Amino acid sequence: MKKFSLLLFSALVAFSIGAQEVQNVSEGTVYLKNKGSDNWYMGIGGGTNIYLTSGESDADAGLGDRMGWNGQLEIGRWNSPNWGARLVIDGGHIKHVATGLDPEQNWLGGHVDLMYNIINAWGSYNPDRVYSLIPYVGVGYMYGLNEDWKKPNPDGDLFKNQNQSLTYNAGLINNFQLSKSVALFLELGVRIVQESFDGSGVVGNREYDGMLTGVAGLKFGLGGKQDFTPAELMDYNLINDLNSQINRLRAENEELRLRPESCPECPEVEPTIVNEAVYVPNVVFFRINSAKIDKGQQISVHNTAEYMKANPDAKVNIVAYADAQTGTPEYNFALSEKRARAVADALTNDYGINSDRIAIDWKGDTEQPYAENDWNRVAIFFVD
Repeated sequence: MKKFSLLLFSALVAFSIGAQEVQNVSEGTVYLKNKGSDNWYMGIGGGTNIYLTSGESDADAGLGDRMGWNGQLEIGRWNSPNWGARLVIDGGHIKHVATGLDPEQNWLGGHVDLMYNIINAWGSYNPDRVYSLIPYVGVGYMYGLNEDWKKPNPDGDLFKNQNQSLTYNAGLINNFQLSKSVALFLELGVRIVQESFDGSGVVGNREYDGMLTGVAGLKFGLGGKQDFTPAELMDYNLINDLNSQINRLRAENEELRLRPESCPECPEVEPTIVNEAVYVPNVVFFRINSAKIDKGQQISVHNTAEYMKANPDAKVNIVAYADAQTGTPEYNFALSEKRARAVADALTNDYGINSDRIAIDWKGDTEQPYAENDWNRVAIFFVD
């Protein structure tokens, strides 16, 4: 048992350390690295099992005769939208119905599993998604006990290692998210054990038995953040363009510095007074699958609000979009509406612009104002 505990602990530590070096990437989207205390959960459940022995078995035993029960407690963490790991402690009662043996016994065990969220990995990450399909693989250990939950008495040195076995585990988890921190799960699994576990084989042989399991239960978030936030990556084309403009302005400034400070021969020029500001359309870019205005995008809302304050007769039309390469047309249409309303609410609530001066429209992915797909997660201000 000490070796088993060391194995489980080492596997969890190795996964946790390795996961810190892995960048959170899903379908080409990079996600911000969460704190070590985020994305942890605990689950509890119970169900049934069928033990499949490779030894001689009772052919008359029906399905009901072979079904035992089991329960499990697990703790796990998602290190990215796609990958997670968990530690499961479980136990139960098996009916192996091997000929000539006590057909029932209890067991305790545990296993460490690597989990993979197929829907996030093959589709797109959505923190509000209800259903997820999660395959897992792992290794563990099982220790057999008698009907009184005590260690069986070994019958000589030949059998002293019976009723215990290293296990290889695999299965599918059907996860149904009920809220941000509560989920219902239905898990179907299989584990491979040495044939000697049920007492029907010889220790050290290469024969294996199997156990099919079905477990249902609940999972609870253990505080901290339970979702992932897409990183707002810099547009290097935009950066290069800004650097070019900066270099051009520096060159112009240097040229102006070399000019004389005064020119007595130059005629005086009356200053031009601009009575009305010239408005250039502003845009608010959004993260993927989000209608929240990031801090870096608040400047566009601010500039539009200041222009409208300086021009009391001006009105603004806000048109929002969604990119065509993410989500369904129906979902994108609703998302673009949320984006348009979020920007309008910011003008009204944060800057006091009268709602009568604001009109909104949304196009979903039916129109793409920019050739660059990611730029179409946007709301554009048009001022009349």
